[in-house]
Amino acid sequence: MESAKTFNNVIIGQFALTGAPLKVYVNGRALTITGVEDVEDPNLGFGMDENGQMHHFNYSQVEKLIVAGNDVNIAAYNTGMEAKFKGGEAEPAAEEEPKEDEKESDEAPKESIMKLKDLIKEISQDEVDAEVEGAEAQMDAAKAKLKASSAAMKSTVKASKEKIKAARSMEVSDGVIKEDGGYTFGTGDIIKNINPKCKHFGSQGIVKGVQDLPGVGSVAIYTVTNTGETYKPGDSLTKTIDQLAPIQAPDDLELTELYI
Repeated sequence: MESAKTFNNVIIGQFALTGAPLKVYVNGRALTITGVEDVEDPNLGFGMDENGQMHHFNYSQVEKLIVAGNDVNIAAYNTGMEAKFKGGEAEPAAEEEPKEDEKESDEAPKESIMKLKDLIKEISQDEVDAEVEGAEAQMDAAKAKLKASSAAMKSTVKASKEKIKAARSMEVSDGVIKEDGGYTFGTGDIIKNINPKCKHFGSQGIVKGVQDLPGVGSVAIYTVTNTGETYKPGDSLTKTIDQLAPIQAPDDLELTELYI
């Protein structure tokens, strides 16, 4: 495997996927990588400073990574990758003798190299685990959405059935009401209330429809056409047929206006 000359978004992204605390050291300042999204762009990366401000940087300017508190320069990374792919213990990469003022910042401690090897070994499995977790989360969300949709559909169907049932129980017939085989009145006929004990006694109107109510019997629904103390033109009244009588002669009506 060819050694990397500088850090890039793929290398930094691999470490970000492990979930370990990760910083990049650029121009004498450490910037925190908050997630893989910070290094999605292959040309520019983004990191957060100690004040919470985001800054962009060029990958070629990254001097080292700080992974879980351990410094990892590009030489240490290449050493770890070489050990991973060759399957053996890798010798530290030969470096020029650093100057006194650069030893502390450029030297990769042995402990850091060993931890780097462990992190690199975990990267592939972490990527797989992340993919599996993401797929499982999507499946769970889809199942929950389907379950909610199914419940809503069942609720809607149930409500619709109840509405149909209620509407059918109140279904109005357009036929005529007959008593003892003889014609009494039907839809469109003019009737009057003949029950002196009814508060709407004396009301007259035009039949809109007739229906049978359980426990009550046949009733007629009519629109009032005259005026009284408890009714007025336009009111809709429902009475049992024994309280009503047809009016054969329209001239006998106190009609003010006809409502259908």
